[in-house]
Amino acid sequence: MRSVSLHLPFGARRHGPRAAPLEAFSRTEKIIAFCRLLLTIYTLAVVTIDPQQPSFKPNFADVVLGAYVAYSALLFFLVRGAYVSAQRVGVFSTAVDVLWVSLIALFTEGGTSPFFALHVFVILSVSVRWGLAATLAVTVLLAAFYPGLIVAGRAIDFHGAVFRSIHLFRPIYLLVIGYLIGYLGEHERRAKRKLGFMLELPAAFRRKQPPGRAFSRLVRRALDYFQAERATLALRDPESDRYFVWAFARRRGRTRLSLRIAEADPFPFRFAAPTEGFMANDVRPAGSTVTCYDVLNGTMERKAIPAGTPVPGQKSAQALLVAPVLVQREPRGHVTVVRETRRKFTRDDLEFLLLLVGQAAAGFENVRLLEKAEEVAVLEERGRIARDLHDGFIQSLAGIDLRVEACKLLLQRDPSRIRHELGELHEAVNRGYREVRHYLSMLRAASRPADDLWSSLDRLAAEFSIRERLRVHVARPECEPDLPTSTAYELTQIVREALRNAVRHGHATQAVVKVAKRASHLYLVVRDNGRGFQNGHGASDTDGFLPPGSAPWSIRERCAALGGTLRVRTQAGRGAELSLTIPAASHAADRRMDA
Repeated sequence: MRSVSLHLPFGARRHGPRAAPLEAFSRTEKIIAFCRLLLTIYTLAVVTIDPQQPSFKPNFADVVLGAYVAYSALLFFLVRGAYVSAQRVGVFSTAVDVLWVSLIALFTEGGTSPFFALHVFVILSVSVRWGLAATLAVTVLLAAFYPGLIVAGRAIDFHGAVFRSIHLFRPIYLLVIGYLIGYLGEHERRAKRKLGFMLELPAAFRRKQPPGRAFSRLVRRALDYFQAERATLALRDPESDRYFVWAFARRRGRTRLSLRIAEADPFPFRFAAPTEGFMANDVRPAGSTVTCYDVLNGTMERKAIPAGTPVPGQKSAQALLVAPVLVQREPRGHVTVVRETRRKFTRDDLEFLLLLVGQAAAGFENVRLLEKAEEVAVLEERGRIARDLHDGFIQSLAGIDLRVEACKLLLQRDPSRIRHELGELHEAVNRGYREVRHYLSMLRAASRPADDLWSSLDRLAAEFSIRERLRVHVARPECEPDLPTSTAYELTQIVREALRNAVRHGHATQAVVKVAKRASHLYLVVRDNGRGFQNGHGASDTDGFLPPGSAPWSIRERCAALGGTLRVRTQAGRGAELSLTIPAASHAADRRMDA
């Protein structure tokens, strides 16, 4: 194995999952602030109309509730107007809520206690923000504050602050409720993180951007999401059949990337098919099994890990996820996510990794195909320019060259005719100059002529009648076909080249251009009375048709670009007939491209 390594530090990284976007987090804070305000108003109203007064300090209890309502209204105003940082207001409001609801519960013990309503609201807000771990911590804190404040109130001689069994049972209920709410909140939060990850995924697929940077950004996000320490991406180059292996390792908040080029896959995982992803929570080869899922047919199977199977980070790996990289159903490599702790992966993790890798592979393949399409478009445009130059400027240069040769001969044979030939040569040069100027203006405008097909054909007939003394008759239906500009332009150029060949090579004096339109095809026929195709253009069959490759190359390529078929019939001394058939489907495709 020949390898080349490249190590790059990516700077300090925050611990834990990446924060949600600011806009989404701000919306969450607005909803929490609005719910807090409604709950405090409701609590104040219930305690006020309750006939049973609080057990002690009723007036002070009203002051505490009123102050909490004012605080909730002020916080709602600040969050609603975005006057505070959404990231900081969550921690601040949670700390204030914990202290305030504990005091409210203490001073409203004697009446209708809002204990569960206020405490459950705090737990819900923490669950929505930070998930299960933070919810359990805040729940334990609330459960400890409640009996602790009761004991403290009795110690400072609050009348009625008597510690009863309910002060133990309520915290127990609260712990159970806190765990259930935190578990549901963690599930919802993971779903939102998945959605956010998938929504941000298309931003990584940018043209003209080095793929290594996009790979590193995606893998860092994946390490954060799966809370893993290592990841590898092995991709096979279909041209050289070599493997490009990106290895990512995260240590102390910093992520390091290494790239190597290998002759073979360093982690083949031969016990699994190339189209299978799998989850292994025990990577010891002796007796351990993995759950394999085939991406193409959807089957799931348990398989054993053979002894000696190479695993990224073999000494420290505890669990791993593997997803195949498929491009148009062809295996191109795999992605491996490794945990070095004993925390296990779930089937949900495997499904999300398969989805993530599938979307990423499709995105990068789309970018590659777009760049390839650009290259093909450039080649086609170069071919079009070459055909245009051949049909226009190069033909003019050929005519000028012939007149120069004629002037050389007349200089010796008939000098009196040189003046006339020079005049025609001057006119040919001016005509070629105008053609080049016109063509350059077309290129600068980055568009083709907008003339319709009928006008273009009439102009061609008049041009050849005046310049080449070729009588051209155009036969066409009354209703002009609905053709896109590009198709009309290509057909005009085909007719131009056919008429030019009829004059210069066939010495024709008359020509007919016929256009017919049917529901499924467009027909174009150019017929002349010249000498036909001479030697060197290929042998014709018994019906006089030339082989497909013997037609003029510029006409042949334009016809192929339109998706049509071309046939050339010729007989010595009886002219030539060029017939072109274009399917209507190509018209619609060209029209969509023009749009």
